[in-house]
Amino acid sequence: MYPVLHDENKLLLIDRFITEYVHAGHVPTEYLQLVIPSGGLYFESDNDFDMLSQHMQLGYFSVWLHDIFAKKDIVLCPYSPYHLWALHFMYEDSLRAETITIPEFMLEERQCNLFNLYSEMHRVPMQAGQKVLSFHINIMPANIPKLVQQYPGLYNLANKRLEKISGVINDRPYRINAVCNYLVQHIISCKYVEEMAQYYLHRCCVDLFLNFALQDATPPPSLQLFTPIQTVMLHQVFNYVTTNPQMRHSVAELANMFNMPGAQLAQGFRHHFCIGITPFINMVRMMHIYDSIMKKSFTLGMIAAATGYRNAIDMLKEVDAYYECNVMLMRREQ
Repeated sequence: MYPVLHDENKLLLIDRFITEYVHAGHVPTEYLQLVIPSGGLYFESDNDFDMLSQHMQLGYFSVWLHDIFAKKDIVLCPYSPYHLWALHFMYEDSLRAETITIPEFMLEERQCNLFNLYSEMHRVPMQAGQKVLSFHINIMPANIPKLVQQYPGLYNLANKRLEKISGVINDRPYRINAVCNYLVQHIISCKYVEEMAQYYLHRCCVDLFLNFALQDATPPPSLQLFTPIQTVMLHQVFNYVTTNPQMRHSVAELANMFNMPGAQLAQGFRHHFCIGITPFINMVRMMHIYDSIMKKSFTLGMIAAATGYRNAIDMLKEVDAYYECNVMLMRREQ
């Protein structure tokens, strides 16, 4: 079903036809802290490398994490068994990929790319001692238009012209900005299982695609639009919102708090983080409310009051719509 490789060549499956997970007992103790409770596990190890792979099927999204450590010089051989798109985020180190269409392509640390992959194999050399975390969200190209119906912000991605060969869809690599990193870290640290994980993580994947789509639709500025001091201030706004997720500030209130013109704050935030400040505040609040509801430490009325709602009914209506589920039902079934 899959290619068989030998010696220093190590098969890295981008996706699989059939999932045949291993029990966590087959994973060495030192890797257990990386395990996502809702994920299916694969672990490979020999004298040359260790690789922990984790998989979650979330609606149209097939999410994969590969923690790879090279004990000796190896060649990773990424292989997709069928045509798919992979939104890829690179962590911990950089690698040089060798593809059929591009002799050398750098998978830079803290960069993301959207790949159009056909059923073929590529080569990615790793030196002894290198360790990488490869995180990617796969989706069948035919399912992109279906997502656009729910999330119009993905329209430009759905209308990309596809080549008949594997390659990078975006014109240039994009940085893993603070919002993308915030979402990725919440995915890999998620302790939910079953339905609670499904709805929560699916929405995180949607938001990662929306963020990437906005980066892709925004041309690079010809001049530096913001001073270093303004950039620091924008990151302070980001940190304030994420550390105070219960707050329901308006743009004007935040602009006043950080002594910035409202238009400059809105434009700067969108430029640096590829999401509007208001949608970002809402995203962080929804994640916080979802967490608070599922923990059952407080009544729904207490959570609603703490997050700026008049009552629990209004709060539940918004959270249900955001995550496309019935959070109250899941809370009861815990």
